[in-house]
Amino acid sequence: MRTRARRAVGALLAAVPPPRPWSMNAWIDRLERHRDRDIDLLAVDYVPGQPSGAWQRHEDYDLVAYAAGTSSLHQDHIIAHEIAHLLCEHRGDCVLSEADAARVAPDLSAHLLSHLLTRVTTDSDEYEAELMAVLLMSAATSDDAPLRPGASGRAAERARRFASVLG
Repeated sequence: MRTRARRAVGALLAAVPPPRPWSMNAWIDRLERHRDRDIDLLAVDYVPGQPSGAWQRHEDYDLVAYAAGTSSLHQDHIIAHEIAHLLCEHRGDCVLSEADAARVAPDLSAHLLSHLLTRVTTDSDEYEAELMAVLLMSAATSDDAPLRPGASGRAAERARRFASVLG
């Protein structure tokens, strides 16, 4: 899986190079042009115990939700993780019934709510997405890629050390 993830990230960054200085929004713009498909980013309030990010495929665009109340570097990592799910076409399984979803939020489409709130991916899908996110963020924030203002040097160094641990 590591070899496959390295190859996938390498091919992705060759086709959609990270901007210098790094900016997730600028990179997403490039990725949209490359894929000829919109990606909407949505900052959401994080609720402890719930995922910090989510990806949802729509007919004509993709939606990536990420935690609003965290550092810009962490937000970028969450977005990169969800983009990895998107690129790998991980699907996940819905485990909440439509009836249960209707009870939780009667004003929303039970089908969409059950899918968004309880999509469960396999451990290997999560590992692959996390590995790809670390590789992407490591390349994007390497020493020759200055970080945008707001991301601390200590946080960036931790991300690089974490990436080296994953190999």
